[in-house]
Amino acid sequence: MDKPLHSTVLVTGCTGHIGSWLVLRLLEKGYSVRAAVLDPEDKQDVQPLLGLAPSLAERLEIVKADLRVKGDFDKVAQGCDGVFHLACPTNFLVEDPQKDVIEPAVQGTLNVLNACVKSSSVKRVIHVSSAAAIRFSGKEVAEQVFDESCWTDVDFCIDNKIPGWPYFVGKTLGEKAAVEFAKEHNLDLVVVNPSIVHGPFLLSNIPNSVKDCLALITGELFKLPFLARMSYIHTDDLVRAFIFLYENPEASGRYICSAVDASITEVVNIISSRYPEFKIPTDLAYLGEPVIHYFDSSKLKRLGFQFNFTLEDMYHDAIKCCKEKGLL
Repeated sequence: MDKPLHSTVLVTGCTGHIGSWLVLRLLEKGYSVRAAVLDPEDKQDVQPLLGLAPSLAERLEIVKADLRVKGDFDKVAQGCDGVFHLACPTNFLVEDPQKDVIEPAVQGTLNVLNACVKSSSVKRVIHVSSAAAIRFSGKEVAEQVFDESCWTDVDFCIDNKIPGWPYFVGKTLGEKAAVEFAKEHNLDLVVVNPSIVHGPFLLSNIPNSVKDCLALITGELFKLPFLARMSYIHTDDLVRAFIFLYENPEASGRYICSAVDASITEVVNIISSRYPEFKIPTDLAYLGEPVIHYFDSSKLKRLGFQFNFTLEDMYHDAIKCCKEKGLL
């Protein structure tokens, strides 16, 4: 499925951290990009896209479409060769998780996929799920390895109300609904399950995932248990993986996309050795011993993809980006 230059692709969620970076890389590769946003007139929301180089922006079309409105993507999907579906509610602090996070994640995905089927032009869809749809089985065992056969236990998340559970449930049910829909309608769907995304960004504020990774620096110590054992992927490696899977005719099914598994001690060593100006806590014994786990990206690697960035690269690029934007 080698894509010719200037073929048109639709990107949802393009005003976010990952989506904006993906639009940039697609334009650089010669694609024409149809970027779906809630409000094209909201200059602040679309500024990362509007700020792209003029020579690239001539192949960028910003269109209005709402995941929550049935049929809203029917027109914007017409004429597109492919779709990268990234849009998903990410606000954890909501009054009604079912209504505000889970239902939009599932129904919004089905609205996009239904538009792809109606279009008759869409050849492949890259559905961006998450490691969150894999990780939370409720069974903590030592040296656990997560691969594409693993699924988050939705009932466990709901019953135990683990931090972030609406997002985990929304991503899991959204992915399952997408896979079932694609099977029923013979739609070429490839799923990507990235771990936490760290590195540079185009937004004016620090993206949530990067902010989580920088908790040792920003002083948000309540996030440190979350970082006790974490799996990471660099922003650029992730969007390259999206495009790689879109263009590779052999790609099928689910793909974990995670480059590094690391403890918070490793993160402390990276920051303290390279950035002594940051006074970070080093006595973290109170966090206890994390359960060791790994995300297995071997399926993606067997297809020929290679990760370019180390964990140190991720921290360096994120910190450099924050300093350049006056955010650190």
